[in-house]
Amino acid sequence: METLKKLAPFMLKSRVVEVGRDRLHQIRKQLAFLLITTDLSGNSRDAVLRDFPCPIYQCLTSADIEVIFGFHGTKIIGFHRSPLATSVLPDLRMHLLDKEALKNAPAPLPASPKVAILGASGIGRHHANWWNLEGAQPVAFLGSTPASVSATAELLSSSFSIHPKGYTDLQALLEETQPDIVDVCLPPALHYQATKTALEAGCNVLCEKPFVYDDNLEHEQMLAQVKELEEMALAKRKMLGVCTQYIMAEQECLSIFSKHTKLEKPEHFQGTLVSPTRNRPPVPHWTWVDLSPHMLAVAQALSHNGRINWKTLKTEFTGHQARALFDCERRDGSLLHCDILTLHRDEEPKNVRQITIDGNTFDIGGYKDEKGVFNMRISTPWGSVDREDMLRLLIRSYIKGKIEMTAPMARRNLEWMLYIIRAGVRGQQPPIVRKAP
Repeated sequence: METLKKLAPFMLKSRVVEVGRDRLHQIRKQLAFLLITTDLSGNSRDAVLRDFPCPIYQCLTSADIEVIFGFHGTKIIGFHRSPLATSVLPDLRMHLLDKEALKNAPAPLPASPKVAILGASGIGRHHANWWNLEGAQPVAFLGSTPASVSATAELLSSSFSIHPKGYTDLQALLEETQPDIVDVCLPPALHYQATKTALEAGCNVLCEKPFVYDDNLEHEQMLAQVKELEEMALAKRKMLGVCTQYIMAEQECLSIFSKHTKLEKPEHFQGTLVSPTRNRPPVPHWTWVDLSPHMLAVAQALSHNGRINWKTLKTEFTGHQARALFDCERRDGSLLHCDILTLHRDEEPKNVRQITIDGNTFDIGGYKDEKGVFNMRISTPWGSVDREDMLRLLIRSYIKGKIEMTAPMARRNLEWMLYIIRAGVRGQQPPIVRKAP
């Protein structure tokens, strides 16, 4: 967006830009294009697509617009036909919205959608909490046995004052509660069937990472399952997303990085995720399945959903550690050199969550505020920054109609994960240039 930033003062002086929905609507036939922000709600986006005949680009946030143009709280900007407006189009090209495709987009969610959480005793309990705090209604959850249902109900009640109805039968849950959203937090081997059943019942779905994974299936079978779910969601006009919440942390880290370095396309990315073994045996590809989807999602975002040059791939899979080095090529030809390290261990520090961009390390931690609500704290080279929890931010986007990790993106995430597993199991060894913190 360097061209847009450089030309913004001249656009303001020349009155090339217009804001204000009433004003924009009056002059809609005179506009060259509209720029709408990524934090514009899905309903508002659909209204803009319906009402404005000009091309529409979606990128940046309202905070970015305030920095670039000085407009506070503005999420829609119109650009008059002019050489200045034409000059910024190369910056915006990849952000053009496909109006025809969006005509078949999922219907907007209700203001307070009903949510069913499948598996609410582990990470699912945090999902339930965030859905509730973001204004949705957790109406049901699925457990494996009557005993687990009872224990989970007590946990949700005592921890978050949430009282959804517990079930052990998914079909009964869907028929009796008719949720708008099904949040799949089951073990990975159960993701495919649970997601398929929910889509068949007419529900929108948010699925925990990895999208699908089963050691008993060939990689091609798993990719076929994902393609089937993607096509089913499209045919039924339902939202289907995968919960790789570090993509939200990436947005915060890149924003901070760009603000201080004035760079928007970094050249180097290192991602490190370390977590306890929890008595798991030392099977490195299990470590990769558990942790890598998050950092692969960060690589996807930083490379603008680019492609891996597989000739550059080097892997090290040993014990509880799985690591991959590779280059991602953006559409404009620029490269992002990636180094992702995942590790299970029981020595301190047991939990490490780092995103390093061009040598600048962002340590992602958390804290509870005065109300006991968990928040994200990012330690950066320029000081500490506090934000709302990344999972909460992802769920907030979903409720607004924006899927952060769409089904096509999640399919690519899975393709990368599986291909790297194959290379790692074959035993390709990279040069050791760094170790886990």
